[in-house]
Amino acid sequence: MAGGLDEVEVAVVGAGPAGSVAAETAARLGAEVVLIERKREIGSPVQCGGFLPEIEELEGLLPKAKIPEALADLPEGLVLHRTRVQRICSPSGRSKEFSVLGRVIDRRSFDRHLAWRAARAGARVLVGVRAELQEGRLHLSGRASGTMDAEVVIGADGPGSATARGAGLAARGEVGVCLEYEMAGVDIDPAAAEMYFGTASAPGGYAWIIPLGEDVANVGVGTRPPYLLGRGLREVLDSFISEHPIAKEKLQEGSVTAVMRGLVPAGGMPPAIQRGNVLLAGDAAGMVMATSGGGIPLAMVGGRAAGEVAARYIGGEAALQEYPEWIAEEMGRELANSVRIREVVDGMMKSDRLMDALFGILPPDQMKAIMRGQIPKALERVGDLMASR
Repeated sequence: MAGGLDEVEVAVVGAGPAGSVAAETAARLGAEVVLIERKREIGSPVQCGGFLPEIEELEGLLPKAKIPEALADLPEGLVLHRTRVQRICSPSGRSKEFSVLGRVIDRRSFDRHLAWRAARAGARVLVGVRAELQEGRLHLSGRASGTMDAEVVIGADGPGSATARGAGLAARGEVGVCLEYEMAGVDIDPAAAEMYFGTASAPGGYAWIIPLGEDVANVGVGTRPPYLLGRGLREVLDSFISEHPIAKEKLQEGSVTAVMRGLVPAGGMPPAIQRGNVLLAGDAAGMVMATSGGGIPLAMVGGRAAGEVAARYIGGEAALQEYPEWIAEEMGRELANSVRIREVVDGMMKSDRLMDALFGILPPDQMKAIMRGQIPKALERVGDLMASR
């Protein structure tokens, strides 16, 4: 391969938040690192996402996790807007809210910033390069071609990870789909990130309004294909904007200035996230809260753990088999709980009446706990009732 990179200590596939943090972490710990990204421009196109809880909220979400420096020390220039409240709207239109301090970030610039950090730490970045793992060797094509042998391969290449397939790591398979518009000229509450539930507005998922400023917002919907019942995702989102009794008053005069779409793992982590010399992180490892689809902080925590284990393995200080144990300790309970919560709620999402009933018995503090992957007593009782039906 051109450039003398036919052998490397750590190869990271995918330069999203998980991959870039993994590359930075391993490089800072002294490993020789190559970060490989199939896109020619890191961070583009944006594939949904952009809401990040403030650091104190993250510490409540993942109390046992080591928060990466890149997440804790976010440059102010990457923050487009801040919110103070999370508001949840039931199918009947009733709303409840609770305090959540959040940052809405410029995802394109954010992803680029993380890749820059990896490069400054010593990682070599290859863009416009596809990497396929075949029989333990990476085959590269695009702006760089040839084969690469790596002592450790970190697969951070998103849902349906090719690295996972190449390593024989089974994916959990269930994937959510999201479509999001950036809209200007809307009449929103700039302090509140809003979630809307209902079979018409967001079958099997939820719709959202996330402010980017006083009159600009990301407006989207996320669900899973079986719940669409033949409807297109664009049809669902357009209907939410024009017909939802509450949202339409805020959105119908707005103009769409950008369209973003993406896939989100919806089934939790697969049975294994490490095999041989391959570690999976971020969306490739299902590190997404099934209750909300939020994954940026978890991806970065997972990337940090993968990079650290990889570098320590290279230095003879750790075994790669320790990686799943690190992840289980730092976020395993929250991820597992989020899947369990989603499974309980799944049984109710086909009925607006049941969703309204669930909404009625959950006070705001328990709603916040659910978003953090905690299972309150009221939801446990609902789960028991649904299981006995």
